Amino acid sequence: MLRYKEIKRMLMDMVVKMYPGEKLPSRHELCKRLDTSRVTLDKAIAEMEKEGILYAQKGSGTYINALMGETVPVTENWGLILPNLMTTVFVEITRAIENFAQSKGVNLILCNSDDDIDKQENYIRRLLASPVSGFIMIPVVSEDAEVNYQVYGRLVQAKIPLVFCSRAIPYINVPVVSVNNYYGGYLAAKGLIRRGYRHIAFVATAHHNRAVCDDRCQGYVSALMEAGLPLRRRLILPHCQESGDGVYQAVKALIASGEALDAIFGINDLVCQDIYRAIQDSGLRVSQDIGVVGFDNTASCGTMRPPLTSVTYEGTQIGAIAAKVLWELSHQAQQEGAYLNYFCHPELVERGSCAGKSGGSPE
Repeated sequence: MLRYKEIKRMLMDMVVKMYPGEKLPSRHELCKRLDTSRVTLDKAIAEMEKEGILYAQKGSGTYINALMGETVPVTENWGLILPNLMTTVFVEITRAIENFAQSKGVNLILCNSDDDIDKQENYIRRLLASPVSGFIMIPVVSEDAEVNYQVYGRLVQAKIPLVFCSRAIPYINVPVVSVNNYYGGYLAAKGLIRRGYRHIAFVATAHHNRAVCDDRCQGYVSALMEAGLPLRRRLILPHCQESGDGVYQAVKALIASGEALDAIFGINDLVCQDIYRAIQDSGLRVSQDIGVVGFDNTASCGTMRPPLTSVTYEGTQIGAIAAKVLWELSHQAQQEGAYLNYFCHPELVERGSCAGKSGGSPE
């Protein structure tokens, strides 16, 4: 082997243990350490500079440009668009995605849409100009199917890797990572039935994503059918007004109607706050007179009186799966024709809001 090639190999063994931007020892020190002449050393360093491994800074010295066998990495950016950065489950989702992105050397650009489709569209345009190599989003769902197709169909047609969390968009064929809403609804109703409740209502608002509402309602219906309980459609209130006291007024009216009612499954914990108020303002007690179960297991569950029983799931699991799926999509590791839905497993966290009419133990 030519002597300068041998010196070059020895230099590379040294470089691989150093960091990009770190300064090499002086030429005099290197000659002593490698037992070589200055001419041979200069020839080896010149070749490494030509290969982009080292670079010289006049009057300062020679520095590491990249590790041996590597090129300077191309930065990869992901856009993450969420509707509300203050919501606990969305914080968990973000944390898990950030952890995965950091492990892969990906930059994460975080955006808050406020559930406003125009604001979200603005972010999408700006992120595409960045550019980004993929998107993870909890999409804003318009009531106009054509608007949804225009917003998300353009990303699909442009072949931008895209993963949805929590919500799906009809006719947009991309991976969706969400909690199993059907099973969550089933667990909620099943828990009430197990505690002795038999006349169970389902309450949601017109604002909620239709697919999520339908899945949770179908799970509730399945639990009733399994228990041999009749499906009383007057107890299903899926489209209460979001503004003002829509849920509160609807539940108060249901109680005042004289319809047999002893429990309510609210589509989420926020709705259950208005359900509590309606029950208590009607002179009834939560749990003893009307049991209540929510969904999402937010921090508010512990502050409500009595504490709210709620369906829980791990936002970190949703985020971790979404990040992994996007990585596979953007690096062509996703199997062609793979099933596009990914589900996280929900569980019921039981508290005092549905202890049973007598406040006793489950049947």
